[in-house]
Amino acid sequence: MQRLVTAQDLADALNKLRLADPMWEEGGFRVSGRWLEIDPEASDALAARLLGCDLDEARRRNEAEARWLVAGGVGVVYVEGRGWRPTTND
Repeated sequence: MQRLVTAQDLADALNKLRLADPMWEEGGFRVSGRWLEIDPEASDALAARLLGCDLDEARRRNEAEARWLVAGGVGVVYVEGRGWRPTTND
């Protein structure tokens, strides 16, 4: 399946949003003219894979820190001091 946007597209769009932007509360993001829904289960699975922990721990960490995100089938991770970055498996 061909993806509509890349993880780099998603990371770039998130890095342009202000922290006060209401888009953060919308459940998705507009990227390259397309609306991408956040996939909470895939986001937690991404966190579990990158953290090397079980899904429950990953879900708790993601709820507290919001650093792992999957939307539109692509994943990004927030890196302190560098912003949102694509995951390596995209």
